[in-house]
Amino acid sequence: MTTVNPRSIILDSVNPKDFRELNLIYCCEQCSYFDSKKETCAMGFKVEKHRREEQLRLYNLCGKFAICRSQEID
Repeated sequence: MTTVNPRSIILDSVNPKDFRELNLIYCCEQCSYFDSKKETCAMGFKVEKHRREEQLRLYNLCGKFAICRSQEID
């Protein structure tokens, strides 16, 4: 029997200099689709792995972000 692993979230490497010097959009709190009162995504995406605190934790561990491919910037 073959076990099928669901696709995991894509992590994008980010150069530390770019993170320091560029205005990177990397979390739900920066996105037009994020409803801060409900803490949900208007597009229906799960937000847990894309929230600022989780993104910074992940970046500090491995230098990568789980950047949403559907993010809308104000």
